[in-house]
Order: sequence, then C-alpha cells, then structure tokens
Amino acid sequence: MKVALFGATGKTGKFMIDEALARGFEATVFARRSRSFADKRVRVVHGDLSNVDLLRDAVRGSTAVLSALGPTTLPHPKDLPITRATQAIISAMKDEDVNRLVAISTGTAPDPGDAFDWKIDLPAMLIKYLMRSTYDDIVNLAQAIRASELEWTMVRVAFLNSRAAASELNVGLYGYTRHSLTVSRKDVAAFMFDQIESRAYTRQAPGISTR
Repeated sequence: MKVALFGATGKTGKFMIDEALARGFEATVFARRSRSFADKRVRVVHGDLSNVDLLRDAVRGSTAVLSALGPTTLPHPKDLPITRATQAIISAMKDEDVNRLVAISTGTAPDPGDAFDWKIDLPAMLIKYLMRSTYDDIVNLAQAIRASELEWTMVRVAFLNSRAAASELNVGLYGYTRHSLTVSRKDVAAFMFDQIESRAYTRQAPGISTR
C-alpha cells in the first residue's frame, strides 16, 4: 500500500516516515522547495503546496494521505497558508480519487461534540487573543477538512514531545475524556497510521494524549 505524507519534514515527520516503513507502506513525502530534504527510504516530491500538478503526483495511487501541516513560525502569516495548502491537497486527492485523509489538529479547533475542559479551552483562548493569525489558520484548516466530503479523521493534540511511546493513550472528545496536555510524536504517528484502515473515527476529531 502507498501513503502520501505532508508536513513530514518537521519534528513529527521522522516518526511518520519510520511508522510508514515499519508497516510496509511505500511512502511519498512532499517537501517544500525551500527544504533540502532527502531520504533514500522514501520517494520525495519537491515543490510548492500551491502546485496542483505536483500535489496530484504526490497523492496518486495512495491508500491514504497523512498531514502534519500546521503553524510553525511566529508571527504566523495572516493569509491562512496552512488552510490554503490543505485545500489544495484535498482538491488533488479528489482529482486522483484518494478518499482517506488523516490530519493533525489541536484543541484550538473545537469539535461540536466537545464539552468544557479548562486544560484545553484556556490555551485555546490565549492563542485566539495573543496569536490571532495562528488561531484563524487552525480553525479554518479544521473547517476546510470538515467540508471536504472525504473520509477524514482529525487527530487533535496539545503539546508534542519526543519521548518513548506510551503503553496506553487517552482518546476521545475534550470534556468527556480525561486528557493530559502531552503526547509523544511516536504515539501520534502510530495512531494516525492506525486510522488508515480503521473507520472507528471516520469524520471525527478525537483528542489524544498520554495517560
């Protein structure tokens, strides 16, 4: 099986690539032209996230697309770059008849089924008022995925770390599941790949955290 990975040149990317190879996937990594990324273990497509032809090439024949795209710099641009990139990926997926999308999101993008959880809602409020362009991109990204009509899953996380995988995770909506604020990148990658064939969280946005 094939998988296309976006955002895999970042800190979570190593774990996504390792997980893909450990599970026997043929992986294609889309890397921005500005990133001198090379990995002999995977196929790399270099280009801009606005280049529809290259996006189609990257996702073609994939069982699923996994995205770790998200705001990484401050100040974050006001023109919703992550949302626009994700919309372009969604368009390419539809063109190539690829229907499964698993993407990282955060508690800043609420789910309609969430209840109040101060550990999540307080940081989200701070981001909204102190980093408005970051907040807008996170929220609009989630809205774009929900509107896509794909078989999507958003994996919502708080603070990522590079610790070893946990023996068990908290998984569920905020306010109903007892969440901590941290989860390892290795656990996130494994959970994302679990969703490729599982439909337990199709068109859902569970939070995940370490017990």
